[in-house]
Amino acid sequence: MSKTATIRDEATAALAAVAQIDLTPINAKLRHDDPEFWTDEVIAQAELDYRRFLALNILRPATALSVNKTLDEYWHQHILDTRKYAADCDMVFGRFLHHYPYFGLEDEQEWQENLDLFAFTQDLWEEAFGVGLAGRPQLTLDKVVGGYSAEPDASPKRIYAFPESCKSSQHHCKKIVAPEFDPGPIEPLPEEPFPQAAPDEGRASR
Repeated sequence: MSKTATIRDEATAALAAVAQIDLTPINAKLRHDDPEFWTDEVIAQAELDYRRFLALNILRPATALSVNKTLDEYWHQHILDTRKYAADCDMVFGRFLHHYPYFGLEDEQEWQENLDLFAFTQDLWEEAFGVGLAGRPQLTLDKVVGGYSAEPDASPKRIYAFPESCKSSQHHCKKIVAPEFDPGPIEPLPEEPFPQAAPDEGRASR
């Protein structure tokens, strides 16, 4: 059996484990909060991508992964149901899958690391599932940032969906720069990306 066939078989088994998770409540909440964006088509694709993301974490438990904005928002919604998310993680992973939302915000170098990690995640994704995370082989960054309105790019460069500033938190982060990934010019980040709230503006979590 070839290496690719073995990886695909392992991915199928991982997806079967992830299929135990009921994501109906997450889909309903997203549709309720923003029905204009979270259409049935977008939700179906986001759920499929999220299940693949979880499966990839089963296959690569010691590897950090970087995802696009839509998938990150879907992941956030699952996390917000704290009891369910904790129970689902325990059922599938036997541990809590942490989320690190600040990756790429510190400086330009870390943002480049985020781009590199996203390219590496894409390579793992295609190896395991036979398709790219964005759903199309070529995407323009400015279109993908807005969601699923991306159009094919005439450029021969391989460009994927723009990564969100977050990653899954694992034991270590393995970063490989894909030689054909070209994010283009990177704008410098502000020195203080998070405005300081006044003392009376804070809200306690419920």
